[in-house]
This record gives sequence, structure tokens and C-alpha cells, in this order.
Amino acid sequence: VRCVFQSCKCNGSCASCLGIAPRPVASHERCGPCEMAYSAFGFDHAEMTGGDGALHPRNQLSDAERQMLECTWPLDLLEDPGRQPRVIESATTFVRELLIGEHLEDFVILPNGTELLGLSWADSFPEDIQQCIQGCLSAADFAKKLLQRPDMLEKYRADIEYIDSKRQQKDILRKEKYNLGKRIREALSMAESGTADPAMLYVAEMRLQKEAPHPLGGENVKTVCLRDMKDLLGPLVAWTLYWDRYDEGFFAGGRRSGKGVHIDQVLWSNVGRNYQGYKLVAAWPKGEVSKRVALDFYDVLFSPPLKAAEEKALRKAARVALLRPGDVYYFSGGVAHTVLCVSEDMCLGSYESLVTLHPVHVEHFLHTADREGPYCLDKFSMTSREFRDTKDDCLDQLEDATEHLEKGGLRLVAKDTAEPAEAPSLWAKLRSHLLADADFLATLKRHFAAAVDLCAGDRYFRRHMTENTFLAGKACGGLGGAVPLRPGQDGPRRKRQRCLPDENTPGKADDSDSSRSYSETSERAGDNPA
Repeated sequence: VRCVFQSCKCNGSCASCLGIAPRPVASHERCGPCEMAYSAFGFDHAEMTGGDGALHPRNQLSDAERQMLECTWPLDLLEDPGRQPRVIESATTFVRELLIGEHLEDFVILPNGTELLGLSWADSFPEDIQQCIQGCLSAADFAKKLLQRPDMLEKYRADIEYIDSKRQQKDILRKEKYNLGKRIREALSMAESGTADPAMLYVAEMRLQKEAPHPLGGENVKTVCLRDMKDLLGPLVAWTLYWDRYDEGFFAGGRRSGKGVHIDQVLWSNVGRNYQGYKLVAAWPKGEVSKRVALDFYDVLFSPPLKAAEEKALRKAARVALLRPGDVYYFSGGVAHTVLCVSEDMCLGSYESLVTLHPVHVEHFLHTADREGPYCLDKFSMTSREFRDTKDDCLDQLEDATEHLEKGGLRLVAKDTAEPAEAPSLWAKLRSHLLADADFLATLKRHFAAAVDLCAGDRYFRRHMTENTFLAGKACGGLGGAVPLRPGQDGPRRKRQRCLPDENTPGKADDSDSSRSYSETSERAGDNPA
């Protein structure tokens, strides 16, 4: 069993802790930071522990589940104590751990989280999608009903994926991304001709064709979701390095479909909601193991019957979990992972992408676009130019947190932030519990300071981070960006200008990950962080 906190009293926020693995403890022991946190708030240490999830009743399979899982993945993997997900039963604890905990090689689940967090299917999705998908058992069923709704074909876009003869997942008519009707007709034609198995079709990344104001947040988005974790967190979102719900995707598939093995192009985390159906998820250790599995099985769906090489790869996974209806969960998308739908009921889910301020996650994120080493995926890696757009969003986040500090801190900002009229009362109550937690707020500040220093080791971040952000990082206990550059910091330089989109500008037609735009020019200024 490993403790979720680092052995150092800084909870992992100091530079010397970045390479230190969490201290192993017996399941009945408490380390210093845990003792302080759990005694103050009454949390059960076993609830928060990873790697020994078999002690939690949630990780024990029922007879019906065992029958459902027969001939899918080996049951001994699902019941292996060393591969169990971490289960948290308190909504407040779940959100607390999301923001300040470490889950790089973990998988964290909040059972019944869609209800506990006020993010139910009925409240979160447009009525047309709810009506269209009702009664469907597969993506093929859903696609046929979409064809009967010309209004939805004009409104939405989605990837329609199938499994080829090499067990690899492929997009159908990838270049026709804005012609959902054409993609659906081609998918159904392939199914009728036997080119594609209709049971294994998968609807992925369904979103709006044109961005529109979010009903709660107000910012322009393409997500189809009406409410998200971002809305629940409110001003707490500023205390992450990155948060994306602009392109948040919706996924739907029947039994034996799913998502092939891959590593997200950005080494971020995902917080997801499983509204309906049962899914198996596998996630591998970071670095070389993930790289090798992702390259050897790129986009391969581990559907039964498994090949010997696929089962061998599964046995290298760090976590193997069963997601049940209503689960909310988070894990790192920056490691190799795959999903298999296993229930007769259609699986419906969505996720948002984020990078927390925890130094372990910031360090991992900064390996995105590495040109060599255990995080480089060759042609599958994001280019450094593309990665700069994501860095711009991160700079905005750091500036937002800096502004919170300049206004007197997160508590005062939260007090002055108006709650949307449609927001359930439990959101404000959950945030109030977190904001009353002095240790939580202190840890956020330490992690902010560490994130500023880690990002300052990147030339682009260092050149464009504001002086106020450096000063804020130093005030929170960091070095204020006075750190050496990371290895390999070369390439073109770009001048960044933060600007918000014109409210009168019509929806963009591209696939930008952010509604903010930036100007780009060459510049030869120095690398002084101040």
C-alpha cells in the first residue's frame, strides 16, 4: 500500500520531493501529513489508499458482474489487489484529492458521483441527445436514429470509429469531420457489407459543430454538456494549471466496443463521468512501459478473445478497473490506457481534461512534445508548436491564480463570485467545506509556487510569465522562477499576447482547444524570468 501523500511535510510541493516516490506504509498506519488531514476531517485512511483496493467492498465483484465479465479480460487482473483503483466515497474528499492529490499511476473513483456531484445525465445533456439515444444498445442504433434527425446532423459532429482486420481502431471518413450524416451512412454501409462489425462501432468526441456560449459558464465552447466539473469548482478552477471543457467529448458504444490503446497527445489528466453501462479500463505505468505498450498496440482495442501478446501487455498495467453506472473518476491520460464496454446496456460517458498544480503532474505535463526519451512517441507526439497553444492557456491560468492572491486570496474571491441561478445548492456547500480547510488552501499555494518554478524551467513559459506571477510564486514559498532551464529548450520563440475573443465574433470553424487567441511574431529578448 502506498500513502497518497509524500513523506515530506510539504506534501510533495518542494523541488527535492519531485523525484521521491511516496513512502510505503502498512494499511493501518498513518504518515504525518495524513494524520493531520484525517484527524481534522474524519477521513478514513483506507478510503484514500491506492494499491490495496481489494479491502474496499466496492472493488469486489458481484456474481452478476463476474458473469458479465466472463470471456472479456482475465478476472484475476480485476481482482489483483495491486491493480485495484482507489475508491473515495465522499464528494468533498474526491474533489480535494483531484485538486491537491497525486494520481499519475492511479485510478480514482467516486461511486454514484454523478448524483453526489449534481452532474446527472438528465441535468447534463441536451434533450435531443437524450431522446435520440433512448433505447439504443449500440453505436449503430444511435447512428441510425441520428440519420432521422437532420437538425442534429447539422448541429453536431462526431468521430465514427470501427475496428479493422488488424484489431486497430480507425476513424471513418476522417476528413469529413463536419459531415456527420455522410460519416454515419458510410459506417452503416461498411457494416452491411461486412467491412465493419456493427457491434464494435463507437461514437467518439461528439460535440457541437460551432461553438456557442456555455449555459452556465458563459464562455464559448463546443462541448455538448450543459454542466461540468468546471462549473462545480467555480473559482477553484483557476487553481489548476490547465482545464479544458471547450472540446469536451461525449462517447457512446455497445458491448465489445471501446477505445483502443493510446496516450493522449497532451500529458494531462482526465476527469470523466460514466452515465450508463459498465466499462473495463486499463492504465499502464508512466514513461517507458507506457511508451512501449502504446507503440506496440497503437489504437488496438483489447476486445475478446484476447491475443497472447495483448494479455501479456494487460498484465503490465498499473491499474485495471471496472467502471459502473454513475461513477465519476479521474486518472492520467498521459499514460497508456484503453477502455472496453462490457455491458448489454450502451455505455455513455464524457470527460474534461486538466493539469493540476501538483508538482508530479506539472512535471509530467512538461514532457509533452519531448523529442526523445521515454515520453516521446515519435510521429504520435504533439509538436512543440502545437504545444505552445496549450502553454498559452496555462499562462492564463497562472495569471488568474495570481489575481486571486492580489485580491486577498481564494476565500475572498469565492465569496464575491456570483453563483449561477441554475447551479445546485450542493456545489456551494462542497466548495465551502474545501475553503474552510486551511491545510487544503495552504497546499494549493505550495503547489502553485512549485508549478511556477517548474514552468519557469521551460523557455516559453519563462519568457511569457508575468512578473506578478513570479512574485506570487515566491510569496507562496517558491523560488519565483529562479531555476535553470530544462534540457532541450531550443526552437523558435514567439511573442504572446493574452486577449479574449470578441463577443460579437461568430463561432469559429476550426478545432482550436481554446476560445482565446494570441498573436505570433519572432522575438529575440533574453530569458530573464523577471
